[in-house]
Amino acid sequence: MVLLLDLGNTNLYVGVYQDGKLKYEYRTYSDLLKSSFEYKELLEGFLNAKHLSKDDFKGAILSSVIPSLTRVIANAVNELLDVECKVLGNSLKSGLSIRIDNPSELGADLVADCVGGKERYGYPLIIVDLGTASKLLAIDEKGNYVGGVILSGIKVSFNALIKNAAQLMDTSLVAPKKVIGKNTIDSLNSGAIYGTIEMIEGLSKRIEEELGYKCKKILTGGNSALIKDNISKDYIYDHSLILEGLYQIYLKNR
Repeated sequence: MVLLLDLGNTNLYVGVYQDGKLKYEYRTYSDLLKSSFEYKELLEGFLNAKHLSKDDFKGAILSSVIPSLTRVIANAVNELLDVECKVLGNSLKSGLSIRIDNPSELGADLVADCVGGKERYGYPLIIVDLGTASKLLAIDEKGNYVGGVILSGIKVSFNALIKNAAQLMDTSLVAPKKVIGKNTIDSLNSGAIYGTIEMIEGLSKRIEEELGYKCKKILTGGNSALIKDNISKDYIYDHSLILEGLYQIYLKNR
């Protein structure tokens, strides 16, 4: 078995691959204040809940966008499983050709997304990853990552609006039945959910126009579940895409 970890600004997403397939998964909040020992206990609790033995793991790999926590979590995994936790970065082979101005700028999470997308769906490809930030990633007909779009995530934008508008109230994000809201809550949800959908579909169309051809479209990331039932059927929902990418990168660096 292989332990896969994706540390984002909001969540730590953990998966276990066995025989080339995702067997178990777990999400928790990213906590800057937790120590290596506390993360070790958290991961140990997850493994125990699934009745998994530490001895069954032959390796682990981590992608992280929080530099201050990267080594904290890697050390927790090393101590828990007694294996080297590989950290996705320039020292690891990904097999992804990155055709942007500065390839080192591409985040580890986005590299894993692209590798997972190519493995599962081929190319050309547009990957929509909705997390703390919303990202659209473009992979061309030759399998090269050629760039993308980054903008504020759906929850970040929603929370900023609530914070800065005195007469708007906080509410859960749920797609209303109609775009035209008859009350403040439905109007807020309509703007957040359907506004995000229109943004994604509009930007995807522009990306295809610039590439000059149609692409498969994949929807992933922690916030993708908020819109998956209302976005165009052209988008394939794949919540574990990043774990697939991490697993494929692990295989390339055994």
